[in-house]
Amino acid sequence: MVAAPRFDLPPVVPRVLAARVIARVDDSLAGELGLRLPPDRRALGLITCTSDDALYVALDEGTKAAPVEVVYARSFYAGAANASGPLSGEVLGIFAAADPDEVTAALEAAMRCLETEAWFYSADDRGELVFFPHVVKATGRYLSGLAGVEPGQPIAYLIAPPLESVLALDAALKAAPTTLQRWFGPPSETNFGGAYLAGTLPDCEAAAQAFAAAVVDVARSPRSLSRSVRAAGEALGVASPRKAGEGRYRVLATGEVLGEKPNHLTHLVDDRSLVPKTHPRIAFRGKVDLLEGQLFAAQIAADVVGAKELVGELEEVLVLARRIVGAEVTGRPLGVFALCGMDAERIRWASHHTQELFGVPFMYPSVRHGAPVAKLYLARAMAREAELALLLALPEREDLLLALNRMSSLLYVMTCKYAAGRYDAVRRPVGPVRGWRSPHQGA
Repeated sequence: MVAAPRFDLPPVVPRVLAARVIARVDDSLAGELGLRLPPDRRALGLITCTSDDALYVALDEGTKAAPVEVVYARSFYAGAANASGPLSGEVLGIFAAADPDEVTAALEAAMRCLETEAWFYSADDRGELVFFPHVVKATGRYLSGLAGVEPGQPIAYLIAPPLESVLALDAALKAAPTTLQRWFGPPSETNFGGAYLAGTLPDCEAAAQAFAAAVVDVARSPRSLSRSVRAAGEALGVASPRKAGEGRYRVLATGEVLGEKPNHLTHLVDDRSLVPKTHPRIAFRGKVDLLEGQLFAAQIAADVVGAKELVGELEEVLVLARRIVGAEVTGRPLGVFALCGMDAERIRWASHHTQELFGVPFMYPSVRHGAPVAKLYLARAMAREAELALLLALPEREDLLLALNRMSSLLYVMTCKYAAGRYDAVRRPVGPVRGWRSPHQGA
């Protein structure tokens, strides 16, 4: 499936010109190519393409699809327009693996990447000024090594012609707290320049947006000495370009003003604070949505068995979950909370004294406990997931972290209480499975 363009600009989709597999490369040829291959990696996959930077991203994608290594990746001088043959393009990449099927899988992944996402864009109407404002959401073994980051970390891979690359990199670095990991200064084989920037995924996305906006601004006003490149964010959006100050929406990280809200952005607070849907606070809200869904499911399971008291207690937890979202969105303090007649300290105490309260020393769920315990267990796990997401997004919100922590503790208390048969209409205790011994009791 072909992805939608990332920007309101004409995409320049790279073309794979040739791709072939060598089941076992000749040792002397491997040596001449400068490939230091271990004895168990003699299968090669070769690929040429019309765009070098796009292929480097695609080669990295191949390392995530199969146990291959990129053993050769070089750009050709003067670019694809001056290629030595119809299948040369401007770059050659080579994978190595133990098995031909592995290099085939890597080549297929690379070609999919080139078809669907690793695109250059045109900054002018004639299609003459092209650039590469790409974000790798999770690097593989190839690009992580080149960029000096851990595999799985995101990077902004930003490439443009010489002057544009310098101006746009300055704008990108000022737009988001990213780190310049590696700079490519012109001249190069294809006489472009750029860099790898590292940071969180939202920061890399914001940097790429600012980079693109700056390149477009230079393309539209190449000799404007009075125009600051920092104003370029006003010129690029998903809708048609607008004058400064026009448009209902504003991108929080870059200050871009847009007439329409793009699908990959959402509201952090309002129309003037759009952020990528990968923003940590948006991810946290998604976790709370899942938590509420699990709480609903636990209520339904409790209602089916007639545990009306449990249904009511879970409603209190749902109300607190909604309060947490409201406090996060508005920035207001959560305030004092209580659940089931217990404050935060009492909830914590109860979670450590289920033996005294319910005769359940340690909750070890079993199929005999039924649907309510299963649903409570899932809700508790999701409360923990939400707490971790909040810690990544807003570690300073100690009030919300405390509420989620105590919420998960209370859900454990409810699980023990239900297993002990303490809720109305639950006729018989269904406590710890008979014959089970606590790990603390020894074998």
